Amino acid sequence: MNIILQTKKTIERSSLLKTGDKVLIGVSGGPDSVCLLHILMALRHELGISLHIAHFDHGLRKTSSVDRRFVESLAKQLNIPYSSASKRIATKKTKGSLEEIAREARFDFLIKTAKKNKANVIALGHNRDDLAETVLMRILRGTGLSGLRAIMPLRRIKNTTFIRPLIDVTRKDIEQYLKKGGIRYRTDPTNKSEKFFRNKIRRDLLPVLEKKYNRNIRSVLANLAQAAADDYDLLDDLTGHLFSKMASTGHQRRSLELRTSQLTKLHLSLQRNLIRKCIEQYKGSTRTLTFSHILEIEDLLCNRPIGSVVNLPDNLTVLKGKGNLAFRTRRS
Repeated sequence: MNIILQTKKTIERSSLLKTGDKVLIGVSGGPDSVCLLHILMALRHELGISLHIAHFDHGLRKTSSVDRRFVESLAKQLNIPYSSASKRIATKKTKGSLEEIAREARFDFLIKTAKKNKANVIALGHNRDDLAETVLMRILRGTGLSGLRAIMPLRRIKNTTFIRPLIDVTRKDIEQYLKKGGIRYRTDPTNKSEKFFRNKIRRDLLPVLEKKYNRNIRSVLANLAQAAADDYDLLDDLTGHLFSKMASTGHQRRSLELRTSQLTKLHLSLQRNLIRKCIEQYKGSTRTLTFSHILEIEDLLCNRPIGSVVNLPDNLTVLKGKGNLAFRTRRS
């Protein structure tokens, strides 16, 4: 596979980039991000874009400082502007998934760095294998149609555009491209650690599924993600239309309110997606929202008296008022 042409095709099909874009590339030093950097370098004049490299060191491994120096050297070699930051995560004191905490810290850094350097797009090196692994992880943990979309080519997170130009390229093709070009990269030893759920999926479960059940399982999972994304696009359009009619800001914009008289008349699927939409609009993300939370809000809507409250993660409260559900920040 010519992965430069495939990446260009993905960029064009999903409208990931346009002339004049300034692209912040998240580069860890690993094969995926180094490959993405070199491909965007090869395409930057044709696409009319400029590049900026960003590296985040979350201190989860002893060699992280070596990775940082490697990326810094790569930026100088390619003559591309470079930004970096370090934030050591206290692994013994963290609450929740270490993977999730590290991811959030990295995303916050990328968003702040993009704004500081006036980059309007952030590019990440996720590939087709990452997509398949994420779909399988979501299925095992429990998910709905939205979660099955897994890693999307383009997504807005906290009012920032993230793109994945390598999402149609396999890990094997990336490794072959780097080898053929004699391009150096860093290997992350934590990819072998059984502490991380993704590594268990990658090293244990997927090979068994490939060998004993379906040798094309990675493509099957990636295609499932694409089908879910296409179906969800239609549902999201319907939800957005209803949201504009039924939602409003509360007193001094401290809450977001959803009229319940109309909500209860809708199909259950639209009810749930409107609730998700409200939380996304108010908090900027629904990453900590689970199906159990949605069911609890449904119970609040249908069975509990006015004045009842559901407490959600991230200090979010849903209050049942007279004729509305109010989404607001919980007072400490």
